[in-house]
Amino acid sequence: MILWITGISGSGKTTIGRYFYLKFKKKYKNTLFIDGDEFRALFSNDLKYTIKDRDRNAQRMTAFAKYISEQKINLIISANITSVKYRVWCKKNLKNFVQVNINAKIEQLIKRDYKNLYTRALKKKIKNVVGIDLPYKNPKKVDFYLENNDSKKNFLKKIKIIIEFLKRKRIKIY
Repeated sequence: MILWITGISGSGKTTIGRYFYLKFKKKYKNTLFIDGDEFRALFSNDLKYTIKDRDRNAQRMTAFAKYISEQKINLIISANITSVKYRVWCKKNLKNFVQVNINAKIEQLIKRDYKNLYTRALKKKIKNVVGIDLPYKNPKKVDFYLENNDSKKNFLKKIKIIIEFLKRKRIKIY
């Protein structure tokens, strides 16, 4: 099973993904968590954040996800894929693929801005920030949408909702 959590920076992908992983791994030991920022770091952060480099990173991540899942390892991935091309590729080529898109209002993201991305982008100190100077198209055909405009205290509730969704859909878990 591949549970890919998408959404723009600050939407809660990594936090929800990590909590989900910790809960999920208790029952399904053969599970791996991948965070988008950590994945980039594995490649020595050799890519920038341009559309071209984001697509290159998506190509790497999707190929890696396919490779790992073919070994019957469950994956929980918290990483944005800005390109529709790679979202479609995942749906077509990854078995037991579930996409959860986390949506949050830009005002909320600016408040949470722990990486200072939005602050710096709004002051024109950096470029290529999704949601500010790069457009983000919410995926049209995801398996599950999750609104995350509230505080961290509701994460456990959100994780339970995702687990119930997986049970209803009868996703094959290794």
